[in-house]
This record gives sequence, structure tokens and C-alpha cells, in this order.
Amino acid sequence: MNNRGMTLMELVVTIGVLAIMAAIALPASSGWRENVRYKEAAREVVSVLRRGRSVAVQQNQNTTVTIDLSNGKYTLAGEETVFPESVKVEAKATSGDAWQQSGSFSITFRPQGTASGTIFVRINEDNNLQVQVDSTATGLAHM
Repeated sequence: MNNRGMTLMELVVTIGVLAIMAAIALPASSGWRENVRYKEAAREVVSVLRRGRSVAVQQNQNTTVTIDLSNGKYTLAGEETVFPESVKVEAKATSGDAWQQSGSFSITFRPQGTASGTIFVRINEDNNLQVQVDSTATGLAHM
């Protein structure tokens, strides 16, 4: 054994082990990134619904949030935001309805904090990423 450094064989083995570890880790990290993107989209839907309710209460006027599935965007107070292309968004008006992948869903928040109806939004067909305003009395959005 050489005490002054590594042999060529030790270096080749070390690089080989690192290459195998990288080959295993890279595919796993790409799936992780997609999941982060989906969770971010779900949180954004919760945020826009809560913001809509907050604007209605603060400005003492009805405020409508529209989720346009056909065009992949949502609107609050005239401001449109587009969902990322890789994110699949579905919605339905009541819990018993079938999930829709096209069309437009709107909910109006009133100055008292109540909502005009219920809305359910699901990201990437994942029930763990489901956002809902399921009570017209409170108008609260949650995941």
C-alpha cells in the first residue's frame, strides 16, 4: 500500500461507486420535483380561494374566483394566473359530482365571509391534493 496517495485502481473504484449512486438518485429526485410542483399548485389554489374570501370581507363587496379548466388558469379580481403546463387540474361543484377536466367553475365570496356554493379542486388526480370550500356558511378553503 502506498502511503503517499491513492492508487489508480482505488480512484477508478471510487468513481464507479459514485456513478452508480448518482444513477440511482437522479430518477428519484425528478419524481420528487414533480410532487413538489403538484403540492405547490394545490397550495396556490388554497391561497387564491382564501385571498378571494379575504378581499370580499376587507372591501365589503362580493368577490368571485373562477377556475377555468379549459384554459388552465384561474382568475381573482380580474387577475389571471396560469397553472404550470405539467399540472393537471380537475374540479367539481359538489362532493357527489364527477370530476371535470374542462369547463369553468366559479365561487363568489360575500362580505360576511360566506360563499355562494361549494367547490372541489383536485391536482393531478391525487385525492391527497384536493382543495375544497365545502361550507357555504364559513367559505373557508382547505386542503
